[in-house]
Amino acid sequence: MGEMMLEQYLKWFKEHERILIIFAVLLVGYFGLNKWLDKSAVDAQIQAATAQQIAQVQHDADAKIAAAVAQQTALFNQAQAQHEQEIASLVAAVASRDAASNQKINQVTQSKDIPQAVADINAVYGATLPTPLTVTEAGSIPLADLQQFAVAKIREGTLQGDLADTRKELDSTSQQLGQATGLVGTLQNQVTGLQTELKDQAAADKKTLDACKATARQGKMKWFKIGFVTGFVTGWFAHR
Repeated sequence: MGEMMLEQYLKWFKEHERILIIFAVLLVGYFGLNKWLDKSAVDAQIQAATAQQIAQVQHDADAKIAAAVAQQTALFNQAQAQHEQEIASLVAAVASRDAASNQKINQVTQSKDIPQAVADINAVYGATLPTPLTVTEAGSIPLADLQQFAVAKIREGTLQGDLADTRKELDSTSQQLGQATGLVGTLQNQVTGLQTELKDQAAADKKTLDACKATARQGKMKWFKIGFVTGFVTGWFAHR
């Protein structure tokens, strides 16, 4: 009885040898492809998650840069307003000083006698003279020269004041330029960061799309398996 069963099995295997070989080959190929698709889908999902994380990190960094830009811009605008006020004040001071200087020059260059010119010199030079100038000391100095001595002192004081205010203006402008340069640098960092974020997000979107495609291939393989088994069984019964 056992020998008859063995003979029947051998006969059946022999009759279906080609189908069984094809089935075995397809089965091995299916499992190999299925394993590859599973690994490909997992790798694609990991890469998509990593790429999305990178994009999120860059986004957070850009948000911090944007906050820094907003703060620096507010400080720059505040400093700019203060700078404009300082410049206006310095310009007004220079204009007022020059006007006062011209008025003094007009006063000391009016038609006067020697004692009056000496009095103007003493008033203009003040404490810078060790002792007040006397008419005797002025001697035979022409009136025009005495008046020019007074004019020279008036102009010296005016120019020194104007120079000091000009230096303040230059210092303020230099500080403003430094702040502007820093703001431009921060804005450039923001632009660079946004460009990087766009690239990272594009890469993340591509990785996500690849992951979706890999998952779709997994789904197709499942339907292929169903079709393969159904077709094989149907063919086998039809062959019988």
